[in-house]
Amino acid sequence: MAGAQPVVDRITWLAGDTITGPGPGPATRPSDRLLDWLTPRLPGITHERVVANAKRSWILIERGDPVCHASAVRSPQREALAYFSNTRPMPPLQVVVRQDRLAAFPVDAAGQIDLPALLAMPRLQGVLVQGRSYGPVLDAQLEQGAPLGHVQRVTSGDFGSNVLPMLLQGRADYALEYPNALIALASQRPEVASLAMLPIRGATELVISGVACPRTPWGRAAIRRIDAVLGTPEGAALLRETLMSELPADSRRAYREAIDSFFQRRAQPTPGL
Repeated sequence: MAGAQPVVDRITWLAGDTITGPGPGPATRPSDRLLDWLTPRLPGITHERVVANAKRSWILIERGDPVCHASAVRSPQREALAYFSNTRPMPPLQVVVRQDRLAAFPVDAAGQIDLPALLAMPRLQGVLVQGRSYGPVLDAQLEQGAPLGHVQRVTSGDFGSNVLPMLLQGRADYALEYPNALIALASQRPEVASLAMLPIRGATELVISGVACPRTPWGRAAIRRIDAVLGTPEGAALLRETLMSELPADSRRAYREAIDSFFQRRAQPTPGL
């Protein structure tokens, strides 16, 4: 029958966000907590979870497979491939460096780093994750500067849990990461105290991520069902609590107003989906 909506009776969930969890207890991902909450609220759908890195995830989404990514950074390029339901407003990424190498980095009087200048410095070896989006602002700068031979892109089983250990081992001088990832790793590896984070000049906006499903009729039907559940006061409260529990205190203070505004909007379904 013409115009019939595709049946969404199974979703394969792609998750690649960094494992977190304080202390030696069982490690989890933010997407695990989201999917544990979401699954019983989507009756009639069978849910399968698969760990996939960024490159593999976006191959499947671009191909139009019946998959949804549980935590994908939004960018114009990705919005051409997928429908999104926003879930997380993250404070900007920062440059992670070893403290014993701080003096070698181009930091201004405000303590901010000039990313294009850093990318052009052959004596400092950077490491990025293949296929990962670092947000629209930084993606544009990285596309221009990172083809240089002293910035390597590595493949990771997730979204980059192997990158910070590379800094600790002296195999790279810097990486880009969110503040909460450093805190999560510190709970597992005390030597993370030897790393420092430098804010990036011009990177002041929140980086929005969310659930992403292919830009197909099936994907739109799936994202509408998902968004209808997330777009409730209960959904917004769950998402906000998960985020705030992970952020360092200074990030919570600096971005509280913007985060509160995001979750006020998130308490309702997304217009236009």
